This record gives sequence, structure tokens and C-alpha cells, in this order.
Amino acid sequence: MKKLITLIAALLLTIGVRADDHQITFGELPKNAKIFVLTYFKDVPFKEVVIERRASLAQYEVKLENGLKLQFDRMGFCTEIEAKRGSVPAEVMPKKIVATVAKHFPDCLVKKFENNGRMYEVILDSGVVLTFNTTLRLIDIDEE
Repeated sequence: MKKLITLIAALLLTIGVRADDHQITFGELPKNAKIFVLTYFKDVPFKEVVIERRASLAQYEVKLENGLKLQFDRMGFCTEIEAKRGSVPAEVMPKKIVATVAKHFPDCLVKKFENNGRMYEVILDSGVVLTFNTTLRLIDIDEE
């Protein structure tokens, strides 16, 4: 009986967090996301715009033709930028982070930039992961 209850509970939890991803138009993005894309990538065509819903969480993903993938929270603030080709543009990252990367890792490309509101994470093409606090101070260097 315990196994049956555990199985039913696991099934209900799985159904409850089912992903609901579907394509949307650029115009359906939150205002802040549209402003960000038009400010930094107005000349770059986009491949697709997707809304991802998981439980009560909604986020948006914009894939650009140049290989960049942008992720936005429900309010339209950019939380992640990933470069499949090339690197994350310096102008979308805080200047202090760009300066730190240039000083200590001059031959590396930034492949991923994340901002979760409490810290920033930068992943370099060498596999080095840099973590910065909210005051943009480097607090950790790790390997991926």
C-alpha cells in the first residue's frame, strides 16, 4: 500500500510541474525584454521566441541568428545570455565584470553570462567559471 501511495504521489508531482513551452511572437515578450533586444541586438534577426512555463514559473527565451540565446524572467529582465558561436557581447555585461575578465583572462571568450539577482556568473571558453557578488567583486573562480 505504501508503494502505491508513493507511486501516485510521484505521478501527481510529475504532472503538476509539466512543462508548457510554446512559440510566441516578439510582440508578446514583456516590455523590458523587447527594450533589451532592440537596444543591443536590433540588427540581428531572431530565430524563435519561446515562453517556457514550469509550475508557477514563466520565462522567455529568444534565439538569435548569430548564435546567441537570451533568457528573460517573467518581468522581462535578462537573466542569461549564452553564445553558441563567438562570445557574449561586452556591452550587455557590467563594465567592472568585463574589465576583470579582460585583465585576468585576456585570451578567453565569455560563452555564458548569468544574473540571478544575487550574483553574476561568467563562463569562459576555457571552462573557467567566475562568480561575482552584487557589488561586482570577484568572489570565486572554479572549473566547469
